[in-house]
Amino acid sequence: MNKQIISQEQLIVLFFVYLTGSVIVNLPGPLIGFAHNGVWISLLLSGAFAMIQLLLVLYLDKEYPGRSFSEYSQAVLGRWPAIVIAIPFISLLFEMSTDIVHEVGKYVNSSLMRQTPQYIFDMFIFTTVAITVRAGIEVMSRMFTILIFVVLLFIILTMLLSFPNYHSEFLLPILPDGIKPVLHGAYLSYGFTHAEPVLLALLLPFVRRPTRGLHKKLIIAFVISVITLIAVTISTILVFGPLAGERKYSMVEVARIINVQPIIQRVEFIVGIALIVSSYMKACITLFILNQFIVRICKLKDEKVFILPLAFINMICAFILQRSETKLTEHISVVLPIWKLTGFTIPLLLVVTIHLLKKRFGLKKTPTK
Repeated sequence: MNKQIISQEQLIVLFFVYLTGSVIVNLPGPLIGFAHNGVWISLLLSGAFAMIQLLLVLYLDKEYPGRSFSEYSQAVLGRWPAIVIAIPFISLLFEMSTDIVHEVGKYVNSSLMRQTPQYIFDMFIFTTVAITVRAGIEVMSRMFTILIFVVLLFIILTMLLSFPNYHSEFLLPILPDGIKPVLHGAYLSYGFTHAEPVLLALLLPFVRRPTRGLHKKLIIAFVISVITLIAVTISTILVFGPLAGERKYSMVEVARIINVQPIIQRVEFIVGIALIVSSYMKACITLFILNQFIVRICKLKDEKVFILPLAFINMICAFILQRSETKLTEHISVVLPIWKLTGFTIPLLLVVTIHLLKKRFGLKKTPTK
């Protein structure tokens, strides 16, 4: 098996892309709807919990250098218990990769090309994602380095050009309904993006060793991603105030009302491009991680054998996935956080706990076969 290797900087780019990605455009509206003006507190709370998970992942990488989560979970728990905890992990990755593409297809269909059936967009995006993943993590990391800078440039330009539309009075009061909406917002943002640092454990084995200074850089990248999300949500509140929670693609709406002289008007297309590109990048990374997890669990030599079948299954799921807005809101605000808690967080905590107990009592690590 010809293993591909990426640099520390490329891994940091992939990690940052995954943490922000389409979340920059998709998250602010629903999150503000739940947490209102205290949304930045919600992001800090969920970000703190995510930081703990990130530190646990980095600790396991230090204890098992060069091995992925699927490999050292087998070393700690044994093969069959590791397969059991892998089931919700894999099912969640399936759901995420399907949802990401389905949502961007829905955006293109509803905002740009309303007469074209959505399944056309889903087929095109899934095909592009599968081709990209087959090209390998080296190609992905080089390409995404350019794309994420373009996406961030578009978002930053949108926030700067929106400055005349900002109303600082919209930021108050911070907690009009007490702390409960803020906690609900933290729960939502945890399920939306901050339960996912564990996925970094599937990318760390591809980094060129030794990894001196990498862990500190990853922590800094995570902090920057949280600051970016807070800046975007506050920008949305400054523009729309109490109505910010009703805007589904909030940054697109922010860009739509930009009016700086006659030549800079209705520039929402640049945020639309950022949404499509960032969703594409996140879908690629999700499919890559899903494929890697299955390949390493099954101990296959050919790492690309499952990519096309997985993309095809995801595409079929996207075709039959039809949720109303009410069901979608319930899924994002109730089901997804619980699913990620059981699929990502609990397995990580279990592996760390068993590892510490074995280390405490001097038990040897179980070798993987």
